[in-house]
Amino acid sequence: MRSAAWIAGVITAMLMAPLAAHEGHEHATGIVKERMDAMESMAKRMKAINARIKDKRELAAIKADAEAIASLAPHITHQFPPGSTQRPTQARSAIWQNWADFERKARALEAASAKLVGTGADDVKALDAAARGVSQACGACHEKYRTKR
Repeated sequence: MRSAAWIAGVITAMLMAPLAAHEGHEHATGIVKERMDAMESMAKRMKAINARIKDKRELAAIKADAEAIASLAPHITHQFPPGSTQRPTQARSAIWQNWADFERKARALEAASAKLVGTGADDVKALDAAARGVSQACGACHEKYRTKR
């Protein structure tokens, strides 16, 4: 009986995790919500891409996720207008203090995501390298310009 309760608890936690991750967005409005939703979409798509590469399955489906990321990437800088620091944003003020660097990092994501889009589904090593490039571009920006959760 005790193990059944433990399993039920684990299942409940697994079902609630996505809701908790999205909970921070419920109070966001305007451009802050728009950019949080865009970032969340890119993160989910990268997670799917990485899982496909790891499992070496459905590699052709990576292109659609990569295209979605590539379509969002050029809009990143527009989603950070000056003064858009209202809660629950995770954006640091360093973005606006180092705008040129932020723009460079956003362009790096654009380039990396375009490279991923252009990588053939028949080459797992190239897909992995291109996906790592996108992840590194995201991480470089987050490291400097996003508060830790």
